[in-house]
Amino acid sequence: MSVRAMPIATHLIEVRLRPEFADAEGAAALALLLAQSQPSLRDARVSRVYRINGPITANQVQQVAKDLLCDPVTQEHRVVAPTSPPLNGMNFWRVEVWLKPSVTDPVGETVRDAIADMGLPRPDSVRCALVYRLSGRANKASLEKAVARTLANPLIHDAVVSEAHP
Repeated sequence: MSVRAMPIATHLIEVRLRPEFADAEGAAALALLLAQSQPSLRDARVSRVYRINGPITANQVQQVAKDLLCDPVTQEHRVVAPTSPPLNGMNFWRVEVWLKPSVTDPVGETVRDAIADMGLPRPDSVRCALVYRLSGRANKASLEKAVARTLANPLIHDAVVSEAHP
């Protein structure tokens, strides 16, 4: 009798404040970027992304998002595909700030343990990131420099700046 192993998958869950709530973290990030010569930026919203690797199904990921990671009163969640967003003429930006692989992610470890405590398969790894969704015109190179000076510490973070859709 053979036992079929569950395939190892990567899932991304994004959790963010509902649009009707003020985003204090976003306002603080915007102030930092404006101080770094990014005057055309108009808005910033912050969310969290959880990258879950392991033997967990899409339905289980939805359960984790709903029951563990998201406050249904103030937040919304979505499972996102790791694809490249369409280009938009530099009006909307997505900045992901991840801990480098060599840096311990205590939030990720806690989420991994909590998933197992829910009775679901323990993921191989969980990593967390902050995502800044910025609106306003910007030059990618200068935005990357501003992010490295304000929103990320290059010693411990990898920051990815990309054009995004609204």
